[in-house]
Amino acid sequence: MISNLPPMTQVIPSPAWQELRDLVAEGRTADLADRVIALDEAERPEVARRLPAFLKELRQTAGRMAGERWESLDEGESLSWDGTMPGVLAGFGMSLRIVGAGTIAGPAAAATWLGRREFSPRWVTAQDSADLVRVILSRPAGWRADVVGRLAGRIRTPGDTLVPLVLALLRACGGVPAERDPLVVAWLSARVVEGDPLLGPLLPRIFEAEGAGRALREERLEPAPSPWLSRMRELLASGQVSRGELLDGCVSRFLRGGDAIDLRFFVRLHMLIDPSPQEAGARARDYLRLLPSAPGTVAELALAQVRRTGPHDPAEVAEAIGALTFRPEAKLARAGLSWLEAEVRQAPGRAAGLAPALTTAFAHASYEVQGRAAALAIRHAAAFGVSAAEIAGAIPMLPGALGARVAAVFGGEATPEETGVVTYLPPDGRY
Repeated sequence: MISNLPPMTQVIPSPAWQELRDLVAEGRTADLADRVIALDEAERPEVARRLPAFLKELRQTAGRMAGERWESLDEGESLSWDGTMPGVLAGFGMSLRIVGAGTIAGPAAAATWLGRREFSPRWVTAQDSADLVRVILSRPAGWRADVVGRLAGRIRTPGDTLVPLVLALLRACGGVPAERDPLVVAWLSARVVEGDPLLGPLLPRIFEAEGAGRALREERLEPAPSPWLSRMRELLASGQVSRGELLDGCVSRFLRGGDAIDLRFFVRLHMLIDPSPQEAGARARDYLRLLPSAPGTVAELALAQVRRTGPHDPAEVAEAIGALTFRPEAKLARAGLSWLEAEVRQAPGRAAGLAPALTTAFAHASYEVQGRAAALAIRHAAAFGVSAAEIAGAIPMLPGALGARVAAVFGGEATPEETGVVTYLPPDGRY
């Protein structure tokens, strides 16, 4: 790779050190890994001691080479990144990591060496780490587990240059460290690997890791499932993951909260699973808990599952309908009114318990929702007669013309209609 390394500072170097220097200079990583693995217990500490000074020499060499390249440029020509001092030094990065991984005794020092950003700048395409992994696998199990754990803990974002190395090491070494949300997000953001050994330990964490949903926000079911949803479908079909496990994961993630973007992937995963009425029924209480404040897409999903299950406790139904008519989304409020009407038709005696949800809709920002609520009250006036005073007291929240129609049935006073406002009212009381 690079043949003009500086002369060695020590007069009588060991043969092993001389050989390693030559292999680093030539960029022969496979041969370098073989030689590092073959070092004996006396040679390893000597090589490790020389690494800091060697890195300093390499920085000087890289700076000199970059300067020479700069001076050789023709007028108007620019220097590419690999001609800069960091670019030249990065050319030694994998070789230096291999030497350090095979010789540095302390796990903390080894992780610091392997994690040096100058060995793999952000603008450099990740190098094949197979030889480095081979060297690390030759070290004692406790040492490598400590080093890999420390490297995993240094990951902060999916674009971190350590991600490819850490994922390769985890796949080779096992022992995934716990409580590393950035690691989970980085794994999700990388390409899907067939037969990935990380699937077992990391898949359950996607429902808990902060940032996991945002990393998967672009996943789609149509026109064909994108990589992670496709993988989920395959896992379900093969029985590698149970439907219950994924459903519980989705519902628990919904209950944890988040905005629509954070939860988009989990909504689509839930749609992919398509729970049966029995599966939905087993989680009905959790779906009911989602109705008041979950993002609209999650609330719609939860409502669909609740409506296909049952029977439900009347008090829980009244609370759920009230939560829906209170929501600002007109679609959900209308769905709540439809559910309310179905309940009243099925059991008119429940109307009194549903009256608060009805009057909540009187105050909705959507005129359509207000109109539907007013029409519903009039249609089922007999059932709501026991709550006439409650409904009459809420009439001022309705627009004047709507309020007047309801007041004619339940009593109370409507808000005066604004002059010049024309309101269309269906003659049959329907809306």
